[in-house]
Amino acid sequence: MKKMFILITIFILNIFFFNNSIFCAENIKEWEVFEIKLMAKNSYKNPYIEGLPDNEEGLVRVNFTGLSGKAKGMNYEITGFWDGGQIWKVRFAPPASGEWSYISRSIDSGLNNIKGTFRCEGWTEQEKNENPIRRGFISVCKTGERSGRYFEYSDGAPFLWIGDTWWNWTKRGINFSSFKKLADDRAQKGFNIGQLFVAANGWGRISSLLDAKFDNLDIEHMQNVEKMIEYANSKGITVWVHGWWSRENLNERASPEKMRRWWKYLIHRLGAYNVIWILAGEYNMNNYGGFGLNFWKELGKMVKEEDPYKRIVGVHPTPPTWRGGIDAPQWSTGEVLHQEDWLDYNQSQVGHGRMNNELISDIITSEYKRKPPKPVVVTEPWYEFILGNPSDEHIRFGGWSAILSGAAGHTYGGGHVWKAHVPEAPAPKDNWPMDMSFETNTLDYPGAVSIGYMAKFFKNIKWWELEPHPELVLEYPEKYCSAVPGKEYVVYLRYGGSVKLNLKDSSSDVIFNYRWFNPRIGKYENSGKISGGNIQRFQVHDYSDNDWVLHLSVEK
Repeated sequence: MKKMFILITIFILNIFFFNNSIFCAENIKEWEVFEIKLMAKNSYKNPYIEGLPDNEEGLVRVNFTGLSGKAKGMNYEITGFWDGGQIWKVRFAPPASGEWSYISRSIDSGLNNIKGTFRCEGWTEQEKNENPIRRGFISVCKTGERSGRYFEYSDGAPFLWIGDTWWNWTKRGINFSSFKKLADDRAQKGFNIGQLFVAANGWGRISSLLDAKFDNLDIEHMQNVEKMIEYANSKGITVWVHGWWSRENLNERASPEKMRRWWKYLIHRLGAYNVIWILAGEYNMNNYGGFGLNFWKELGKMVKEEDPYKRIVGVHPTPPTWRGGIDAPQWSTGEVLHQEDWLDYNQSQVGHGRMNNELISDIITSEYKRKPPKPVVVTEPWYEFILGNPSDEHIRFGGWSAILSGAAGHTYGGGHVWKAHVPEAPAPKDNWPMDMSFETNTLDYPGAVSIGYMAKFFKNIKWWELEPHPELVLEYPEKYCSAVPGKEYVVYLRYGGSVKLNLKDSSSDVIFNYRWFNPRIGKYENSGKISGGNIQRFQVHDYSDNDWVLHLSVEK
């Protein structure tokens, strides 16, 4: 009798757990990835396609509800994704501490009515400082006097975009140790954005995650790419994700349905990581890849609506000086997309070459005048392809002139990084002037090091309070100044020498501390005090044509 009772109990428990799966509570931190692994009962010929029918909801959706604490009353519905075989997963990044519950729904009985709870805990301020990713996702600041001008984390901490171009790091054959070396180096230097091409149509089949017809997903390779994103996040780096590269006659090879499906899959799979969405690389190339501008507008709207977190969405353009950009010319996405509600900020690609690099300040200044205000970032400047071409001075000019003209950050590109040229998976030799040998550590190209110094300079001041004020610079050929007039000034002197600065917004009894920052070595050299209320002259002490940064702040 006792044996029969035990058997009946086991039978009832099996029915309960297999048909109404309940998972016990566990603890997780805010913005960490909480994952649920599910097993489908039905078999699917192509689960990538069948799980994401066009203009319909995905096969499995999970509702997350906040029950207590800061999470109470919050509600998120997350779509699951196929992860090979009969396996489906759902990922959620809880935005607030407290207890959460979840329940799934699906027409597949194996994926339906899966329930559970977990507890989410907040981070301390010290823990957030150790890794800013713990502050949440990137958004546009919508409060204060400089609303719409810069980015911030979910907790309100300002975010200055310091990007690095990781275009082809999704190609097959790269050892994970090589990517770790890259992410470790960039995090140490102060980079916080990695521009990664998570490619449906990569630079050849070697870096494409879908097959040539865009119908079949390489799950194993997708898992490798995901591992890179996870590691970058662990180092404090937010990963830019764009899933398409516009090509000539792309519309003849990839239908709008296939392009939408890939974007939905990326959002469902990667949406719990600290990433940002970019519709496409050089979306306007060859007259918008044959799709037309309206298609891209609709795709942007879909991406914004599909993401339950509504994180920032941008687009990467082709400059007019390139053949591919002639039919749809734009120096910035602001020229054609600024009024789109889904476009959170504008991107500019000036392209490569000294003439293009010289345009940065003018482009940023023009974009800064658009209404309503939106952040603008140069996401592809002149690359440091090979040592000395361009010089590190040109790289610094691009970064400093952009930010002091009002940009919300700047992106660097160069060395072996932009094409993922690594010993185990070398890039093919082409017309770009890239060093093909591995004798030089291109991670430490002078320009890359200089951008790191620039990042650390701004980290130590309240850069988000500064506005561009070129009119305050007098008797100098190029005027790059950002300031809170009467309180703080940052001036970039491209050629050293002397400059006059208008300090009339302060009274004569105000004393300023001034310091000269050497952007070539990342250190302050020489300092002094000077009174306000007038126009004052400042002279660089080395009497060379080296670039310098002048920093003034009111004496406390």
